[in-house]
Amino acid sequence: MQRTFENDRQKRKIWKIVLLALLGFGVLSASVLAAILLGSADLSPKNVFDVLQWKLFGTEKGELSNSVVYIIWNLRLPRALLAIAAGGGLAVCGVAMQAITQNVMADPYILGVSSGATATVSFAFCIGGVFADHTGLAGFLGAIIAMVLVYFIGVSKNGASSTRLVLTGMAISIIFNAFSYLFISLSSESATRSITMWMMGSLADARWSNLLLPLLVSVAGLAFFGAQARAYNLISLGDETAVSMGVSTARLKKWTMLAVAFVTGVMVSSCGIIGLVGFVIPHIVRILLGANHRKLIPVSWFSGSIFLVWMDVLARTVLSPQELPIGIFTALFGGPFFIWLLYRQNQGE
Repeated sequence: MQRTFENDRQKRKIWKIVLLALLGFGVLSASVLAAILLGSADLSPKNVFDVLQWKLFGTEKGELSNSVVYIIWNLRLPRALLAIAAGGGLAVCGVAMQAITQNVMADPYILGVSSGATATVSFAFCIGGVFADHTGLAGFLGAIIAMVLVYFIGVSKNGASSTRLVLTGMAISIIFNAFSYLFISLSSESATRSITMWMMGSLADARWSNLLLPLLVSVAGLAFFGAQARAYNLISLGDETAVSMGVSTARLKKWTMLAVAFVTGVMVSSCGIIGLVGFVIPHIVRILLGANHRKLIPVSWFSGSIFLVWMDVLARTVLSPQELPIGIFTALFGGPFFIWLLYRQNQGE
């Protein structure tokens, strides 16, 4: 009887996961379709489906103009896919950082990743020439350098204290920010504007040639962090509890930090610094579904992807044909919505 009950319970859990995944895919697919349709150029759903059929399945091109094909296939679809990669990747990195630091204020940038990337990108724009053409690589290297410094300084022989990691990250951020301000002050007016735009994030450079790596890294990050869900659940109860349950906290924190640095570095190199996604999305999902990382990680990935797809739509359309930095909208919409959810939660309590 007990075994039958447990089997039924396990089946219900599996069905819930399947239904949740299908719901996520459905909403995400609808969001991508909307992102392709909306913009300064008027397109119809038929245009979109005809282009996708032609490109994916080799059907007849028909009366599709070259400009319509270019807008759909080379501009809007890559932007939507990059938004999926960046939004999902940053969201799960935020979940992981909040777990290992046991700090609800943590996000992917808390350990100096964004400051390191900003410093190296500012340097690249300040120097100009060939360096300014490789800001993506510069941002990635800066993010990795910052995380490595935080790890070697913040991790002692006795392990990685959450407080020590956060304080080290703040110190490294202060140093890198100082270098960023120095490079910005030495840069030309056009370079300063480029640095500012990069710091607020943009998906305008999304192309098929630079899309594969962010997508693969984002999905790999989801798989890696998802595999650590049980350990994150335990470490959230405290390092001592996690150790008593067989979790090597030092090893978990080390590999999590390296994974966060790599995933965040790739996202930053692809679209600049997009704030609040890795902080707000995990909190919203946690408020709605609870703190179980088995649910929190995959739902945060889908939610972050959907959120960033729609924020990019707003960035492209609010002052069309002018494009605004996407970071403006992640702050304007993510912040107030998070405050509203906290208010509702407090009222419920």
